[in-house]
Amino acid sequence: MNNKLIFTSYGLTTGIGRKLIGKELKVYNLTDKKIFLFHEPHYSIESMLVEACINLGFKKENIVLSGQQRSNQEVLECDIYNVGEGNTFEVLSLLRERELDSVIREGFKQGNKIYIGCSAGAAIAGVSIEEIKEFDRNFVGMVDFKGLGLFDGIIIPHYTKSELKRYISNSPGIEEKYNKILSVSNEKSLVLEV
Repeated sequence: MNNKLIFTSYGLTTGIGRKLIGKELKVYNLTDKKIFLFHEPHYSIESMLVEACINLGFKKENIVLSGQQRSNQEVLECDIYNVGEGNTFEVLSLLRERELDSVIREGFKQGNKIYIGCSAGAAIAGVSIEEIKEFDRNFVGMVDFKGLGLFDGIIIPHYTKSELKRYISNSPGIEEKYNKILSVSNEKSLVLEV
């Protein structure tokens, strides 16, 4: 398929997030790439996201902000999808509400796509976000915890490998529930080829 998943615990609005994402994207000529930026509208971070993308090498006309796209087809045609921080349940709920979860999944089926998931965006990339209720408040009342399913497992952001081991040992049955249980610490990125 030749898709790439880039996971971080911090996104384009932070120095460490920009550094980690920039390091992973430096092998690409970004001037020809189109990026879709999904974020929670009430955070008012659009200008920060656009500036960060321009600093990474994207052309302003190739930056598509959620809520400002002309159609879901425009999102489907993007080379890179970026889903950032926030409350995991709210972010997934907003994606579903606008049917962008299925658009991102469909884009991935085409191949040669990059998905950048930062914190909540990392967690929703897997098969389920059910385990995230241990770390994030489900104030939207979500009952369907199915994630985007971009890889065969789950990811827990903000956890080191040793913190993940401790979490798994304190969660009976979790290893039988998921094929892969991954984490991404605050200081590193995690890259998967799928």
